Amino acid sequence: MDLLQLEMDTTSNDLIEWASSVGIDASPSLLEIYRKKCLQFSRRLSKKYQILPSSMILREIEREGQNPVGGGGFADIWRGAVNNQSVCLKVLRLVIEPDEEVRQRIRRQFCNEALLWRQLKHPNILPLLGVNEEIFSPSFCLVSPWMANKDIITYLKANPTHSRHNVLTEIAAGLTYLHSRTPPIIHGDIRGANILVTEDFHCCLADFGLALVTADSRSWSTATTSTGMKGAIRWMAPELIIQGPVEEHPHPTSRDIYAFGCTVVEILTLKVPFHDQKTDAAVIYSLMLGERPARPQDVWCPDTIWDLTTRCWTKNPALRPYADDIHGALLNRKWLWLNSLAV
Repeated sequence: MDLLQLEMDTTSNDLIEWASSVGIDASPSLLEIYRKKCLQFSRRLSKKYQILPSSMILREIEREGQNPVGGGGFADIWRGAVNNQSVCLKVLRLVIEPDEEVRQRIRRQFCNEALLWRQLKHPNILPLLGVNEEIFSPSFCLVSPWMANKDIITYLKANPTHSRHNVLTEIAAGLTYLHSRTPPIIHGDIRGANILVTEDFHCCLADFGLALVTADSRSWSTATTSTGMKGAIRWMAPELIIQGPVEEHPHPTSRDIYAFGCTVVEILTLKVPFHDQKTDAAVIYSLMLGERPARPQDVWCPDTIWDLTTRCWTKNPALRPYADDIHGALLNRKWLWLNSLAV
């Protein structure tokens, strides 16, 4: 596994130079296919033996405090430090699960999340620093940078003048990166709580516990539950609730696009989608009637942003825009606005 991880960590330029030195004509597309194969083999090895590459293991970690600072699903969130740098420790709750078979399944899923997350490198994606298997033994944890600014909703409540347009553009940039991977990666849980704010006030997507890697006719799931519906109902595409699983649809990335539309409403209003509905059951009933969150009132919500949002909610998943189309539209709107200021 270490050799496979080394290949995936090697930059494209280094691989191209190596291929050229041994007489191989390697194009960027061939290198992407090669990396895809390396990731597939790594995931298979991890699933079978429940192991991770040694290059991902971090040992010099200090835990801060006696209690977690947050959590959800099968994991708790602790604050820690590595080389005097504050880090976030996402700790698997293996010790509270009495069923050994269930514990093994959760561990396999957690390893998959780590392997998937480690390959992602983009300014709008929270980086994975590594994994530790000792400090919370027999559980282990994923280590990422500590985000003092917390999630985007918390940040906007404290900093209401921060540009909503920039926020949406940065989220769309992160989604475009995920969906442009080979094969595409579906985040599966896009919402305000999973969008963190960096020290320099930029947004990055986090929490890949529901990530799906599509691969032709099959999908790899790293979801941390065993139920049929995974994710937060208020951001969930109707076809996942009413009609069937995402694999049945020809445009699987559309579930993230629908969630992005709901996240737009959340960011503009600082309220959850369908905030007037008190229960998830009421939200599901609204979706069955074909309803969508109402247009925000008395806040910044220009027609162009709302039109883009409603396109994300198109009933037919195949007709929803792609992430790069959304990102391009947001960039173009910003360019037009800046150009008007210069006149």
